[in-house]
Amino acid sequence: MRAVAGFIIRLVVYALVLGVTARVAESLWVQNYLDSNVDLRPFHDTGISILEIAPLVLALVGTGALRRVAIFLAAFLVGVALTAPFACARFGG
Repeated sequence: MRAVAGFIIRLVVYALVLGVTARVAESLWVQNYLDSNVDLRPFHDTGISILEIAPLVLALVGTGALRRVAIFLAAFLVGVALTAPFACARFGG
């Protein structure tokens, strides 16, 4: 029972963190006028899809010795999602 509660807590926390990150990245994407660029749209759609699926994967894997790895991957995804609109605006848009 304790493992199930831990999984649910991890899932909710990862979902909140990565969900908020996805919404912020979406607003940055629109603010930089990248939503009208057809060439970059698949890149953006893939990134948002990863941010929506990742909480389940991280919650499943993030137990025991892999907990720190899951936290690092979550932080990495947050960093990538928040900097991608700026990089795309600079180099691709």
